[in-house]
Amino acid sequence: MPTAKIGSHTLYYDEHGKGQPLLLIAGLGETRLSWWKQIEPLSQMLHVINLDNRDAGDSTLGSAPYTIAEMADDVAGVLQNLNLGSVHVVGWSMGGFIALELAIRNPALVQKLILVSTSAGGPTSVHAAPEIRALLLRKDSEEIEPRVRRIFPLLTRQGYMLDHPEDLDQLVHNAQSKPMAIESYKRQLRAVMKREGVSHRLTQITAPTLVIHGNTDPLIPYENGQYIAEHIPDAKLSTFAGVGHLVPIEAADRFNREVMEFVN
Repeated sequence: MPTAKIGSHTLYYDEHGKGQPLLLIAGLGETRLSWWKQIEPLSQMLHVINLDNRDAGDSTLGSAPYTIAEMADDVAGVLQNLNLGSVHVVGWSMGGFIALELAIRNPALVQKLILVSTSAGGPTSVHAAPEIRALLLRKDSEEIEPRVRRIFPLLTRQGYMLDHPEDLDQLVHNAQSKPMAIESYKRQLRAVMKREGVSHRLTQITAPTLVIHGNTDPLIPYENGQYIAEHIPDAKLSTFAGVGHLVPIEAADRFNREVMEFVN
């Protein structure tokens, strides 16, 4: 069971394939299972490291509040334990928050940076509508399946889950396979809500950067991706027209292709 002891807790990760190393960092309340449409295609040519964040999946539970910066230090510790040198890093949503901190705090560990449906945070952020932000506040008593079926269709382009019920079924399966305790979710959410942001530090990022964002993202609006791409030196913005927050799911083939092209 591949794990890394980082301070007082242990992080779990899977490894797939051979080639240049590429690390996947999932979003708020999610586990490494989020990347089910990426593992097989990407691992054909890359060494894919698929991580469970602190408090998620098979990583150990937190016991006190923590920050996005501390989660970035977790990732740095995993990479240092693997002794791979610099790696390509893909961060999705909250995983993008973590990846940004990692690239700023530990530039020697990041060869190329891919930021998906994410934001710089802080005063430059463009926020979701109140009814969408309210989706982040989980109800203690709500069962997993109805919660997933209630929330995820509202994060994609309108009608996506009606057209692709198999994806919604898979999201339910993922959540039931690796359930997250409400206390763990609240710790991750607190880290997100207390985040100071990195908008004033984006110019410190030296890794070649690809920003991927759906232009109908209801949770982290498209303007946030535009801002990141404009303020990281020489960053490239790839706009996924008619795609919501779940780009790696909604447009998996194109997403996988662009990741491979950028890495290679």
